[in-house]
Amino acid sequence: GIGIKTEEFTKAFQRLRFNTFLQLFNFGAVSSIVFGFSRLLVAANALPQSLADGMTICASLPITVNMVLVLTKSAGGDEAAAIFNAAFGNLMGVFVSPALILGYLGVRGQ
Repeated sequence: GIGIKTEEFTKAFQRLRFNTFLQLFNFGAVSSIVFGFSRLLVAANALPQSLADGMTICASLPITVNMVLVLTKSAGGDEAAAIFNAAFGNLMGVFVSPALILGYLGVRGQ
């Protein structure tokens, strides 16, 4: 990530449609698919409720920056876009993840 030029990050930031899609997919689609799948497994008595809740919580969290960088480099992808979206997703995750978890599980902290 250190060897990436500032211009590449600027280009990555300006791709609003891609960035919006990626964040909606990471937080919305992934967590809702895992939530639905875990509830299906609970209904089939193939998974305990606590493990299903844990799967939903993990799916509602953003991915780490280092994992994004490793996977993007190995696939030959756009590293600047990957780092930007991972960092932005982690920033958004501070606010979005608790809301998703509350929405899915209906559980509040004490």
